[in-house]
Amino acid sequence: MAEDTRSKILKSAVKLFSKNNYHAVSMTEIANGAGISKGTLYWHFDSKEELFREIAVGGINHFNNLFEAIAQKDGSSDEKIREIVKCVLETLIKHLGIMDVFKNNVELISRDFKDTLEAKHKKNREILTQIVEQGIEEGLIKGENPTDVSTMILSVLFTPHTKELLDGAEKVDKKIDFIYDFIMNGISRKEYQDEK
Repeated sequence: MAEDTRSKILKSAVKLFSKNNYHAVSMTEIANGAGISKGTLYWHFDSKEELFREIAVGGINHFNNLFEAIAQKDGSSDEKIREIVKCVLETLIKHLGIMDVFKNNVELISRDFKDTLEAKHKKNREILTQIVEQGIEEGLIKGENPTDVSTMILSVLFTPHTKELLDGAEKVDKKIDFIYDFIMNGISRKEYQDEK
């Protein structure tokens, strides 16, 4: 029951933060959106800042866990990259509002919180770098700097314009294929492209 209430609070907050900046959203609006009392809201979260941090850190932790699980699977680097593209896009389509939460509020985040988020982004980049290194060893990916390649892949997946690309996406598989092909055509070795 408590987990259900917490989930309702988070959904209400994401919806409100995605439409307004942090300062324009009140705890009363979040409670009303969740269908609970303000007291119940404060039982779960001490402050609006704590709630916002939960949304941001929880989202990045979700991707950290996904990336780690994919990196540890058996399979080729291109299969792993396709799985990352698929998981990221499916998550973002399911939670499109989360992109707007960051876009509308990034300038309001404190320096220490930005550092926390950057450390978590760095973990995703390190995991993806391992996959890129595997691809270089397999001869599937160009022998460029693996960290640079990983940064570019993440930039494609997490651009502020991702929401526009995914908004109203009825054919999710087509979007996954399009973005996967876009990434792989940019990082694949020419010989690998010719063999396909």
